[in-house]
Amino acid sequence: MLADSRAVVGFRDATKEMLYPVAARSAHGSRLTDVDGNSYTDITMGFGALLLGHEAEPVTEAVRRHLSDGLRFGPRSADTGEAAALLASLTGMDRVAFASSGTEANSAAIRLARAATGRDKVVMFRGSYHGHIDSVLGRPGGPGQHAVPVSRGIPASAVAELIVLEYGAPESLETIEALGDGIAAVLVEPVQCRNPGLRPVEFVRSLRELTARRGIVLLFDEMLTGLRPHQRGAQEHFGVAPDLATYGKALGAGFPIGAVAGRADLLDGVDGGFWRYGEPGGPSRETTFIGGTYMQHPLSMAAARAVLTHLTERGPGLQSGLNARTQALADRLNTFFHDEEFPLELAHFGSMFRFRHRADLELLYHHLQLRGVYVWEWRSFYLSTAHTQEDVDRVAEAVEGSLRELRDGGFFPRTAPRPARTAQRTDVPRPAPDFGVYFFGDYPDTGEADGSGGGGGTLEAYDTVLETARFADEHGFSSVWLPERHFDSFGGIFPNPAVLAAAVARETGSVRINAGSVVLPLHDPVRVAEEWSVVDNLSGGRVGIGCATGWHARDFALHPDRFADRRRIAFDHLDEVRRLWRGEAVRRRTGEGAEAEIRIRPRPVQGEPPFFLATSGQRASFGEAARHGLGVVTNLMSQTVDELAANIAHYRRTRAECGLDPEAGRVTVLVHTYLGDDHATARAEALEPMVRYLRSSLLMRSAATAAGSRREDVAAASEEDLDYLFRRAYDRYCDRRALIGTPVSVAPFVDALHGAGVDEIAALVDFGMDRERLRSGLERLDVLRRRTKEREQERGRERERKREQEQEREREQEQARGQARGQERERHARPEDSVAPATSAQRRLWLASQLMENPAAYNETGAVRLRGPLDLAALRAAVDGLVERHAGLRTVFRAEEAEKGGVVQVVRNGLRIPLTVTDARGQDAERAIGALLAEESGRAYDLAAGPLFTPRLLRLAEDDHVLVLGTHHIITDAHSAALVAGDLHELYTAAHVGRTPVFDRPAGTTVGAPEPPADAADLAWWRESLGDRPPVLVLPTDRPRG
Repeated sequence: MLADSRAVVGFRDATKEMLYPVAARSAHGSRLTDVDGNSYTDITMGFGALLLGHEAEPVTEAVRRHLSDGLRFGPRSADTGEAAALLASLTGMDRVAFASSGTEANSAAIRLARAATGRDKVVMFRGSYHGHIDSVLGRPGGPGQHAVPVSRGIPASAVAELIVLEYGAPESLETIEALGDGIAAVLVEPVQCRNPGLRPVEFVRSLRELTARRGIVLLFDEMLTGLRPHQRGAQEHFGVAPDLATYGKALGAGFPIGAVAGRADLLDGVDGGFWRYGEPGGPSRETTFIGGTYMQHPLSMAAARAVLTHLTERGPGLQSGLNARTQALADRLNTFFHDEEFPLELAHFGSMFRFRHRADLELLYHHLQLRGVYVWEWRSFYLSTAHTQEDVDRVAEAVEGSLRELRDGGFFPRTAPRPARTAQRTDVPRPAPDFGVYFFGDYPDTGEADGSGGGGGTLEAYDTVLETARFADEHGFSSVWLPERHFDSFGGIFPNPAVLAAAVARETGSVRINAGSVVLPLHDPVRVAEEWSVVDNLSGGRVGIGCATGWHARDFALHPDRFADRRRIAFDHLDEVRRLWRGEAVRRRTGEGAEAEIRIRPRPVQGEPPFFLATSGQRASFGEAARHGLGVVTNLMSQTVDELAANIAHYRRTRAECGLDPEAGRVTVLVHTYLGDDHATARAEALEPMVRYLRSSLLMRSAATAAGSRREDVAAASEEDLDYLFRRAYDRYCDRRALIGTPVSVAPFVDALHGAGVDEIAALVDFGMDRERLRSGLERLDVLRRRTKEREQERGRERERKREQEQEREREQEQARGQARGQERERHARPEDSVAPATSAQRRLWLASQLMENPAAYNETGAVRLRGPLDLAALRAAVDGLVERHAGLRTVFRAEEAEKGGVVQVVRNGLRIPLTVTDARGQDAERAIGALLAEESGRAYDLAAGPLFTPRLLRLAEDDHVLVLGTHHIITDAHSAALVAGDLHELYTAAHVGRTPVFDRPAGTTVGAPEPPADAADLAWWRESLGDRPPVLVLPTDRPRG
């Protein structure tokens, strides 16, 4: 009989009849078929091993080819060395050793670390999994203590040298620092499969610095993250190179395998290091025990070589495409969960994902299986390169359908119909857009590729830039934007915007000076931070840095090897620039070959400048900018105003989802601008320069889209056809994408940009107008800027007048309602408070409370963690409604003379008990929660004065709260608490969506509740049931000592 631990994972009596193993008959790609003929879309994917899908052709062919000549088990396979070289190349490691499993690889890596350091202690983190060897199966002990075993059968001695800490907690770094001399290795699962949303980048980087300084081996367990999100795994995401890393899963594509890769001096502990035939000497290093029958199994080596060869040939695009498909699945389902009010979230890293939920949703997985999605017991899931968009849609539809089925069955409350609501802040008018100036013109007279000098044309161009910057500064414009471009007349005077920005800084006093934008993959982040720090100092802290990934291959003559992977490099460099700007150090190799920490000088003036991401209008780029906390600088060459509005809405929505203020993100749109006194004249004067500009910009990817034609058509067009094309498109372009006309005629277009959510209009002024017209155009642009601001101010005054009128009407209506209520009260006058004798249960608790030394002995405290958006106004209204609905929450207890009934309960009609909000943002969550619960549990209620109910809200973050309801036991019990919780939920939901609450039962009260009459039959029953009383003991005299 098979013994299999999977049979008890998640076992519970209520669902045990649903538990059964799926035995597969066949599998290919993303699909598998069980022995009963049922077909499934597989998202278990061999527990993460099948990155390329079931029976991936390169792997299947390699194994078939090997077996055609026999298994050859025993001799070393020719594939082994090739696989090691490929893995080292992809991961950047020095040497590689193979094992037969991930557990075996981790065991070997820990042994190598201990052998190299001469130390015994190993640190790992709570929530990680490193295999089933006893020495890593521990859970946290007390603070500063070694771990304790996670289950029976693991002796305490096995984990005596193991310390388990909190991942990402600063206190963990302090503990490692304190114990550093005794620690051999810190074992890290960089992204835990059970918590893929936890990715503490700065913590891991600090850990790298700490372990290097204290001589501790930093060991990455990349069983799941190795090769999957990137060729270099999680190391790429964190920007950290560990000393050792272990691999498995995807490396073997379903064949058993493990690997240890890392520094040569550590891996030399396997075989003693390199030596040569024909030369004196042999292995120079001491070795530790590493061995096993199935290490370097020939089939596993054939599979690994095939996987690594395929990944090398396909390049990083294989993982990035798969990551994007997973991101799309997460976006779709998380939007569905939010819109349908289901309490779960899809968290993911790369193509690994997991459903996080705040309720018991075990039934969801059974529904998914019933709908043809194969899931496994530990509930971490994966997409593979074999999954098509159809497969992903099938998974999403199965999740959506399963949750709706559960709701139909009563597992979730039904959502009430909700009227359409605007976003919370849409009633706050957006301020008028700022106006800046932007440069990105064609400068054909500034020198050719043959080396001829720029001469006077170049000097005049720079004079125009500085003159325009001075005008912008003197007339209250918001910014000057300076681009970066190389080796072309288009943007030809801007190869280094920081140098020109330094000149602008000395000519101006208040206007912001923005890079628009630095092409980050072309530069070392240290130089970017240094150069713009100089400008920040020269300008007194007026710098903003727009960042671009780059798009023109010719620009990448500076770094041709970075063009293919420019997007990833750009964001990596951006992260380093931000760290350097904040005063943090980065590591660089010096001329002597040693690693050194580098910090920039001079220190910048601003703590952090505004950062922007340049985009031509791609929705994904707006989302990336939001997730990285960047502003956006964009244009209208590849998007309409309506498309821009949708992109900005997506940007602000994404910021909100990331916990950022959606309105704080700044969006700048650059617009070709020339204004005159007469609309037709201005259009005519700008025609020829604009046509020349658009023709020159054919080298740019967006020009064809702006003209309304396909790029391939434009590229193949003749000179005459191009001239006709651009002249025909000119008026349409001016109407829909440019500010060319007069301050009056272009005002509606400014309003459209304002309505789209634009914060700043950057007027691109150097598209070819002569210098005199450019100057006069700036004067008209300033008129437009001032009129736009004045017009918005007048609109604001009009809105204020309307608001005051509406408030006056509401006051009048409320006054009339108040008079009517007063008249109604006069007709139905009643005492302010309701008084009645306390019930027998209340009298007992009242008396016990008087006798107890601890006044908090009968406190009842309930708490619930609320993760996600919270409507505080609705919660306040719900608490008010709860207190009004339940008289017991407004009840106090007072002692009266015997003739008046002894203890009485007094319902304080009209009493409000407000919700108290405590702000604990930035504090340790567990400590803040514990402190509040301790405070409420120890509260000394005054039974006579009240109130005996204390609602409190603890704010841990914008989307993380704890609701605590403190109550004295005299007014509640378990049954009452459940009723109160249900009513509070209904009241909150109703207030949030703007409807009247609906209850399925009336609220009860103990006022006037009848006392149960004395019953002689009851007394007789108890006497008979209890029988004779037990003998009375008279210890110690009635029992002799034995």
